[in-house]
Amino acid sequence: MKQTLRFAFVALMAMVYGNANAQEVTLDFTLTEEADSKASVWGFPASSKNKTVDEQSFTYGGYTVKVAGSTGEGYYWHDKDHYLLFGKQGAMLTLPAFSFDVERIDVEGNGGASANTKQNIYVGETPVSTETTGAQGTNLYAIADAYQAAGTIYVIKVNSNHNDQIKTIKIWKKGTAETPVTPEVQEINVAKALEAIAALADGATTSEKYQVKGYVVGAPDFQRKDDGSLYGNVNCTIADEKGGTQLLTVYRGKNFGNQSFTEETISTLKEGDEVVFEGQLQKYVDKEGVMTPEIKNCYLISINGKDAASVNAIKSDLDANAPAYNVAGQRVSADYRGVVIKNGKKLLNR
Repeated sequence: MKQTLRFAFVALMAMVYGNANAQEVTLDFTLTEEADSKASVWGFPASSKNKTVDEQSFTYGGYTVKVAGSTGEGYYWHDKDHYLLFGKQGAMLTLPAFSFDVERIDVEGNGGASANTKQNIYVGETPVSTETTGAQGTNLYAIADAYQAAGTIYVIKVNSNHNDQIKTIKIWKKGTAETPVTPEVQEINVAKALEAIAALADGATTSEKYQVKGYVVGAPDFQRKDDGSLYGNVNCTIADEKGGTQLLTVYRGKNFGNQSFTEETISTLKEGDEVVFEGQLQKYVDKEGVMTPEIKNCYLISINGKDAASVNAIKSDLDANAPAYNVAGQRVSADYRGVVIKNGKKLLNR
């Protein structure tokens, strides 16, 4: 019998029959109150303006979790995309005790979560699984044999200066954990992406991810903070042909591997490049009712037919062969001794 906390009836059956025959329990943090889509059934504080660091207990369907934010940070429930955000280093989510031996815990993160978040499962101060990096997608935590016993209290801890964004937590009874199947991601062009977005309700986002191929139209906009440093993402538009007018907006796209763009890597993406971005499609509608078709929670798969390894190899070759200049701005040969400027950096040739 599977206990998935999606409907009150299922939760009631779980409480009536107990966990003795359970294969799994799913704690679903995406659920909303029937009368208010901006309120979590768990009672989490909604929106960032209500975030808190104080440890509190939240109950739904007979299960209680405890959440605590780290000093200076906090936690809250994202009332638009429906996930629990908590962080940063030291933040904890304590799970309830289960009446069956636990073999594995699967934590599903929001697609737009940090690719750098480090987290693990603990019993007390002891890590009982392997630490993961990246909070998007689903992380699988195989529980060490010595800590699988029924009644064990498991805690999810954030171990880096990043936030966690959790949608669901799946608890697998010993002997029942299924081998995860990675869904195949369909590659489509911009026209197909726009067609799929047109079929969505206003504000809706696809649950599936797509790889969308197109040409960058206009200069990519690498987002910067007030102090001039990079946020690490890019906004741009792509079309099926160079200079096309049927446009898909790449919203806060990340670099290869869902990593942030840096000052050294922003030069790899330019107007006219053929790119493939992987992410979810969204029909974004602003307050004035203007619709923008977007791909969000996305990152680069290829540039001009080359993947990350190929692009990095080319960039390394270019960096190695870049011209060098002395401090007076005069071009110098490779055997020049002294301070040189190469790729905008000062180096000392001995």
